[in-house]
Amino acid sequence: MAVVKAPLLSLGASGQLGKALVFGTWKGLKTVRQHVEPANPNTADQQTQRTLVTDQVSAWKNYFTGAEGRAAWNRSALNDSRAMSGFNKFMSEAMLIAATDPDASFVNVMTEIAAQLINWTLLNLDDGAQGDEAGNFEVWTGSTITGMTLSESIALVGGDLVGTIDEGDTGDKVYCKVRKGGQDRSGIFIATLLAP
Repeated sequence: MAVVKAPLLSLGASGQLGKALVFGTWKGLKTVRQHVEPANPNTADQQTQRTLVTDQVSAWKNYFTGAEGRAAWNRSALNDSRAMSGFNKFMSEAMLIAATDPDASFVNVMTEIAAQLINWTLLNLDDGAQGDEAGNFEVWTGSTITGMTLSESIALVGGDLVGTIDEGDTGDKVYCKVRKGGQDRSGIFIATLLAP
């Protein structure tokens, strides 16, 4: 791909020129590349992957719609070494897990319910039903995004994880997230500790 300063003597050419060249912008740079017809072998594996992507996009659009949850995924994406959005971060985590467990549970909402007690409500990826995945989930907390450590390991009860944040004083902000099997099951939430 060539980077150009004024493609076709303009300052903003985009689109294709015949079936030979394609002009566009990539990460803010004006570019030109050869036009290539994409291959579409339509194999069984490709169809499986397309269905997986469609299902996870549907989960994001239909089940994981809360502003706070999406802000948490955006915060998590900003902390990632790769340039991505919160949607991209959710998709990367969900795709890895859903390939082997399409019914996996992810955090939808976090609520502070009492002094140092946090409730995470989880939903299943495949149908948005109350989270029902067996096994323990890890709660990670810290005073900074990069300083989060494993705080506790707890099981889902009725679609909820109730965890304890035992660091900080009333009014302090604590970063927290939920993980299982080495994968994020939530973005990075911010809890403001309530008074006892």
